[in-house]
Amino acid sequence: MSDNRVSETGKNCSEDDMSISALDEAAGWAEELMNAEWRGRKDKEKVVRYRLSRKVGVSESYLFRLQYKLSEMNDVRGSVYRALMLARHAYGLVTEAGEKAYLKEKALADARNSKLAGLASAVAGPQIEREMR
Repeated sequence: MSDNRVSETGKNCSEDDMSISALDEAAGWAEELMNAEWRGRKDKEKVVRYRLSRKVGVSESYLFRLQYKLSEMNDVRGSVYRALMLARHAYGLVTEAGEKAYLKEKALADARNSKLAGLASAVAGPQIEREMR
């Protein structure tokens, strides 16, 4: 019975599916954070992982497992998931993704000649309007 959970949209989904999606999300976040922590050409991967583990509060071995042993894992610890999520906010990776999505939607709205996009630009102000053009 524990395998028959209902998602927010009302569809049946198993806990295994949710665990795997959380695991994939955490692995992607760990990779983004590794890239953000990378300092340059001579920076070694092990050193980057060490610095990231100290800043985020996740063990270095767990970050290694998320990167190289993902196929052997079937779940991610909640504390690790939360630490990676908070680290993305601290590194500013979340806001960049939101800005990119906004610019993409604005470009699509401009292509459709949407009046709502013009209104949004007027409300956002002249500084943002200049940045977008």
